[in-house]
Amino acid sequence: MIKPIVLFYECQHLQTSTIKYLEKYFNIISLPNPDYDTDEILSKTNVIFAPMEYYLGQEKINSCKNLQAIASPTTGLFHIDVDYVLKENINICSLKNEQKYLSTITSTAEHAWGLLLAVTRRIPSAYESVCEGKWIGREFGKKTPRMISEMSLGILGLGRLGSLVAGYGKAFGMTVYYYDPYVGNDLYITCENLNDLAKSSDIISIHVHLNAETENLIDRKFLQSIRQGSYIINTARGGIVNENALLDALISGHLGGAGLDMLAGEHLPGFKDKLIEHQLIKYAKQHDNLIITPKIGGCTRDAWEKTERYVVDMVIAELEKTFEHEHIA
Repeated sequence: MIKPIVLFYECQHLQTSTIKYLEKYFNIISLPNPDYDTDEILSKTNVIFAPMEYYLGQEKINSCKNLQAIASPTTGLFHIDVDYVLKENINICSLKNEQKYLSTITSTAEHAWGLLLAVTRRIPSAYESVCEGKWIGREFGKKTPRMISEMSLGILGLGRLGSLVAGYGKAFGMTVYYYDPYVGNDLYITCENLNDLAKSSDIISIHVHLNAETENLIDRKFLQSIRQGSYIINTARGGIVNENALLDALISGHLGGAGLDMLAGEHLPGFKDKLIEHQLIKYAKQHDNLIITPKIGGCTRDAWEKTERYVVDMVIAELEKTFEHEHIA
C-alpha cells in the first residue's frame, strides 16, 4: 500500500532514531515550524506531529482534509483543540492517560529530586563560589538548617510522578505526607485538605495536571499557610503556582526557597523573547534560594527516544484501523 504522509517540524527536535523509524512506514514532510505550512502540504497530510509552542486549532485542522491522526509525545494537550479534533473523528496519539507505560519514564521525578537537593543545599551557588576561588563551605551550612532526613515532604498529587518522588523521600528517611482527593496510599500520611499539607510539610513537591481546578492552586493563601522557611518544588506545569505570590513569599523570607522547572505561559509563542524580563528570573539572578530550569524534567535522550517511539507505534495502530486493518508496518 502507499505509505501515509506524516508532517513534523524541525523545532520539535525529534530524535534521529525516531525519524529513521518514521521513514520505514511513512512518507515524510519536514518543515522548520508551523509558520511554513501551506494549504497544499496540509491537504495531503495524514499525520501531524503537533509542537507544543504552536496551537493546532480549528482553522488549521480544516485545512488538513486527509488528516487521520495527531501525534504529540506529551502528557499535556493544551496546544491542541481537543474538542474539535474529537468532533472531527481525528485520533490523538499522545502520552495522556498512558499511565502503565509512563511508569517506566522516571526522568521528571529524578529532576524534581535534583531540584530539591540543589535548592535546600544551595548547590549551584556553592559551585559558583568555588569557581570564583572561594572555599567557604561553612557559609552554605549556615543557610541549611536541617538535614533532608529531618524534614517532612509533602506531595501534591500522588499519581505516577508524585509516587516516585514520595518513594525517594522515604528512602532519604523523610516523613512523607500527601494530598490527593483521587488517590489513597497507606505507605504515606494522608492530608485531608491542601491547608493540612501546607502546615505539615517542610518541602512541598507539586505533581498535578494544569486545569481549571489546579490553576493558581498554590496561591497567596497557601503560601502564607506553609511553615516558615519551607520549600516549593514544581516540575508539573507553570500556572499551578501563582508567581506573584511566590515572589512575595521569597522576598519576605517566609518561603525558604523554590525549585521550578516550569513558568506560566512557557508554551506560548513569544515567551522566550520576554524571558530576561521575567520577575522570577530577575530575582533568581540576585538570590541563591530560587533555581529555575528550562523544562528539562523529561529531557534525557533515552526518555525522548522511548516516548517518541511509543507515540509513533500508537499512530501506526490507529492508521491500521482506518485502512481496514491493513498492516502499515
